[in-house]
Amino acid sequence: MLDMKRYSGKGYFMKRNLGAAIGMILLIAGCSGVPGVKDANGWKPADRDAFLSIYKEDRYASACGLDGLYQQYQVNKDTEILSRMLVGYARNLANSCIDLSAFRASQSGRSGRGIKTYFDIKQQKVDATAILTQLKKGATIEEILQPYVPKNPQFKKLLGYYKPGVMDEKMRKIRLSIERTKLMPQTHWDTYIEVNVPEFMLRFYEGGSVTMQFPVIVGKPAWQTPIFSSTMKYVVLNPTWTMTENILRDTITKHHGRMAAYLKRHNMKVYGGFTTDAPIVDAASVDWKKYMGKENKTPIPYRVVQGSSKKNALGTVKFMFPNRFSVYMHDTQAKSLFKRKSRAYSHGCMRLSRPKDLLKKVATGYASTSLGTIEKHQKSHKISYVKLQRNIPVHIVYQTAYVGSGGLQLFPDVYGFDKIQKLR
Repeated sequence: MLDMKRYSGKGYFMKRNLGAAIGMILLIAGCSGVPGVKDANGWKPADRDAFLSIYKEDRYASACGLDGLYQQYQVNKDTEILSRMLVGYARNLANSCIDLSAFRASQSGRSGRGIKTYFDIKQQKVDATAILTQLKKGATIEEILQPYVPKNPQFKKLLGYYKPGVMDEKMRKIRLSIERTKLMPQTHWDTYIEVNVPEFMLRFYEGGSVTMQFPVIVGKPAWQTPIFSSTMKYVVLNPTWTMTENILRDTITKHHGRMAAYLKRHNMKVYGGFTTDAPIVDAASVDWKKYMGKENKTPIPYRVVQGSSKKNALGTVKFMFPNRFSVYMHDTQAKSLFKRKSRAYSHGCMRLSRPKDLLKKVATGYASTSLGTIEKHQKSHKISYVKLQRNIPVHIVYQTAYVGSGGLQLFPDVYGFDKIQKLR
């Protein structure tokens, strides 16, 4: 039988109500020490511990610029500060720890000095409200961060070699290469062609595995191959080649006294303009001396085109992925350059050491035209086009640290991006 005397009196009920009130206050104010209980900022102890673990070990190499907030949190344990750290970490993961403002300024300065340079920067939108809403709804820290983790396979591979707190030359190359994966597109990392400029190497990935790789020649330091992503859509067989103005001016400077003979010998024609209906001009009638010299600013009103042939500068094939830089991959007559360790000799385009092998792979797996028909067209020495049935993503990257089949490799900073990309 219930002993009513034991539970009667004001003392018992005052203590009981006071205990309930204290419990309610702790729930409202945020009792972070109670397992499974969220505080006013949406943090459970498990979430707090998980994020602090990620931050302290810098699991995703994204703790840059957050040390001040962390020191504040250490003093007062205010999870509102932890929320700001979480958003900051996600932003660093999505958009890198490189000082992008300083980098853009450096690139602008280079362009002002006449250096042809471009480094594409892809940034993700990071919504602080959405992140904190996810936290309050019960998403784990890993679930919150996952959308911002770079999809480029090199990100996780390079993290395996990264040692936080160490910043010697090797570790800096690794860290900068990690940061560059954050600035690349978040799609098309399963089947794609990748050219790593500092390595002078092309790799063809299919289903995540390398099925072909070979050396390439890239742009000179003063005329750099742009760093960007595009999509290969068609192939040109027996292409013509149009001289760029700088190459034409250099050619004029070297051969101005015998330009007509030089152009004829190399199967080149001169057009009196840049439209498709521009008339052919007799090279011997042009006063080429007017356009001599690298510093000469006199516009050259002529277009010089080399016709299709075995001796064409582009060889017998070029692979087209439309872009605003007018660069592409192509065959080359200068095969001896592939024997060199450093291969930065072009005006931006990528010369291939094995163009026939790449053509065969593209023809058999991605084009609607049969390989036999393609080879027949190629032997005709007449220009023709092969449209791809399955477009191929192309990533031109700049990784001075790269993890391949043989493990980690480091490469020279051929364009100086390691120097001008500063970590925050």
